[in-house]
Amino acid sequence: MSQSTPTTATATPTTDSLVLEKSSNNSGLSIDLHPLCIINISDHYTRVKVESGSSNTRVIGVIQGIQNGRNVEIFNSFELVYTMVDGAMVLDFGYLKQKQEQFKKVFPTYDLLGWYSTGNKVTKDDLLIHKQILELNESPLYLMLDTVAVALQTTKDLPIVIYESELHIINDVPTTLFVKSPYKIQTGEAERIGVNHIAKVTPGGSEGSGLSTHLYSMHNAISMLNIRVNLLSQYLKAVKEKKVPYEHGILRQVASLCNQLPTISTQEFNNQFLQEYNDVLLVTYLASITRDSTLINDAIDKYLITHEKQTKRRFFM
Repeated sequence: MSQSTPTTATATPTTDSLVLEKSSNNSGLSIDLHPLCIINISDHYTRVKVESGSSNTRVIGVIQGIQNGRNVEIFNSFELVYTMVDGAMVLDFGYLKQKQEQFKKVFPTYDLLGWYSTGNKVTKDDLLIHKQILELNESPLYLMLDTVAVALQTTKDLPIVIYESELHIINDVPTTLFVKSPYKIQTGEAERIGVNHIAKVTPGGSEGSGLSTHLYSMHNAISMLNIRVNLLSQYLKAVKEKKVPYEHGILRQVASLCNQLPTISTQEFNNQFLQEYNDVLLVTYLASITRDSTLINDAIDKYLITHEKQTKRRFFM
């Protein structure tokens, strides 16, 4: 994203003097926003809000993605660490660069596209943070999640605004202004499945997605099994220490239950296990031979075709 050249502001600023609703310079930037980034920002804000116990909470972070010409896709984000110096936020660039290096190892094509914050209007503090991000990107995007609109439920639209920065000459003074940029939500198949799962997860699991229902059922079954096994173990220890009288009926049931468990230390089990293991290795080996044979056949066919063309060329010469 290239920094726009200084121009004279031709549009009237909004009530916030740092924001222009429209700009005379149309950047033509096409922005696609993916759900994972929105979920990350929402999760970041919710965690900090719960930990602080205050509704007047603000979080900041970095947005990452891919830019191809004028097409920008915002895929992911991560939190930023900062310190307050004279009432202003100062970013920890050491932490930021470390996180960038970690992300590069997993997502080598992702670049830093800008930063995000929560609030309901652009302030001078935002401009100070934006100028710090300029050290890493010459024209970063600014994504704002309007938490006030979410709390008051004053809008049915997605409470997210994305700004570009432009340099304008106002009263003969170069001034950085934010301009709203249109964007659209872009999702892949994997993201649709993930978002659908998150949206349907319920504490009871009765109306959740298929995965959540299965996990809840499995968790309940394992928890119940663990409780009953611990209860039997405590009972047997108490009987052994003669703290509880012998109940032959209960002991017979415990012995019967233990006898039903599969025995894996016998020679028969070892033979069966080795046979299945060898069968798997054999199937894998046969698959490798088949693949190699196919590659060899393809190479032979290409050689014959090439040799045939060379023979015909020599014949006509």
